[in-house]
Amino acid sequence: MLTRLSVSNFAIIDELNLQFQKGLTIITGETGAGKSILLGALKLILGERADLKQLNDTSKKCVIEAQFDISDLNLMSFFQENELDFENETILRRELLPSGKSRAFINDSPVNLQILQELGDQLIDIHSQFNAENLFHQDFQLQILDAYAGQLDLLKDYQETFRERKSKSEALKNLREELEQVNRESDYKQFLLEELQTAGLQPHELEELETEQKELENVDEIQRILAETINKLDTPELGVLSQLYEIHNIFQKIGDLGEELESFQKRIESSRIELADLVSEITFKLERMESNPERLLEVNERLDVIQNLLHKHRVNSLEELLEIQTGLENEQSGFQELEKKISILETEIAQIELLLNKKSEEISKGRQKAIPNVEKELLTSLEKLGMENSAMKWDLSTQNNFTSTGKDKIEFLFSANKGASLKPVGKSVSGGERSRLMLAVKKLLAGKLELPTLILDEIDTGVSGKVANEVGNLMKEMAENIQLISITHLPQVAAKADQHFKVFKSLKSDQTLTEVNELSKQQRIEEIAELISGSKVSETALHQAKELIGS
Repeated sequence: MLTRLSVSNFAIIDELNLQFQKGLTIITGETGAGKSILLGALKLILGERADLKQLNDTSKKCVIEAQFDISDLNLMSFFQENELDFENETILRRELLPSGKSRAFINDSPVNLQILQELGDQLIDIHSQFNAENLFHQDFQLQILDAYAGQLDLLKDYQETFRERKSKSEALKNLREELEQVNRESDYKQFLLEELQTAGLQPHELEELETEQKELENVDEIQRILAETINKLDTPELGVLSQLYEIHNIFQKIGDLGEELESFQKRIESSRIELADLVSEITFKLERMESNPERLLEVNERLDVIQNLLHKHRVNSLEELLEIQTGLENEQSGFQELEKKISILETEIAQIELLLNKKSEEISKGRQKAIPNVEKELLTSLEKLGMENSAMKWDLSTQNNFTSTGKDKIEFLFSANKGASLKPVGKSVSGGERSRLMLAVKKLLAGKLELPTLILDEIDTGVSGKVANEVGNLMKEMAENIQLISITHLPQVAAKADQHFKVFKSLKSDQTLTEVNELSKQQRIEEIAELISGSKVSETALHQAKELIGS
């Protein structure tokens, strides 16, 4: 429930501070006095876009603050999800800066407009004679039935399951598109993979083949040089090894005459042993080498295969080719994994749809059961509002597709005149009838929805006399379940108020300002009398005003 509204520097409001009560609050005032400005301030609190033109004094910031008692509302989860401090007396604040920027706060914590709107939607419903179009929308019509049937929680549970199905369906669509793309490329990639696998590439194979190729192409020259090297190293008496052996024997005579000489002797012997090993390895290499044209042909062919693959895949090393092969193998594995994921998702979606069917059937049963009572209560209210010849039919049918509201399709047929055929409600009501029909719907929903504050903006336009009195009675009944704030020009409606504000213009320092006063009992009588007779209040009008309030 709205308990306080303060406004500063907004449009032609300088400073305003209003305290609100439970029950029916009436706001009256002459056309152009600023009632719409008051609503505009409230809409900003509820997250409407701001405009720098709304500043009264463009050198100062505008501050609009509304306080709500939310102790009876189930809003704790909203505050937790958005990491906000929960307070039974919650304050929403909006600031418009001279720079053109705006800021929003919930309990002094800065928030974006989306969060402000989400909370505002759960605190206030502003309805005017111009926005009854909701009545023509299927979702709203179904919501009326669900609210009356007391199954909004069931619908919310269904919608969570519906969102889960939608999310999984989108994931399935993406996987199928990915699989289709893979399928388009799979034949060529399979060919590339088989080509690489057939090649049987091995790490470091290229370097080894290139070395072997060079040896086979130059075998005669290598053999000649190796043989010459062995001859120079190991020829008896003249070879290096023989010379080192003799030097070693000579050093034996002086090796024990000093550490340094002994070191020389050991190094000579070590060199001789190392050189002997080298001769042995060169000899082994020479014995194994032979001219082998067949093997050279094989090596060249193998190198051609590898070079062609390198060129084909536009890489420079065997390691990169092996990485490509591994990637293609993984893609083939991923192809199978994609099919597995798709199969799992299809099964999950089928199970979800079984659950959705069960829940939508339960929701549909509740709606069908509610329809006769909804029709009866609406017609009763419309009769009180001067539309006693109204007729209606809520026609519910089932469609194949799931929607966010179930599988039901609804058609609200209506006629305001006796004998007229029933037509879709959007084509069968005038502006004034539309407002009264919407008022009857709001009456029906009062207490059924968690909507503590309802604001009606001149919804009673176009009615008078007995009907106006019934409109006031209807609002009074509604105010027993919710906080109802009504802007009206009708004295019959104003007389039902538990609290009455008057909006008027005043002139201060050559500036026209909008002000709002809460009226006392005597001021209420005078205001209602003015609504009856105009600016010149007669004794008769005063008497009528007292009677209206007394009744």
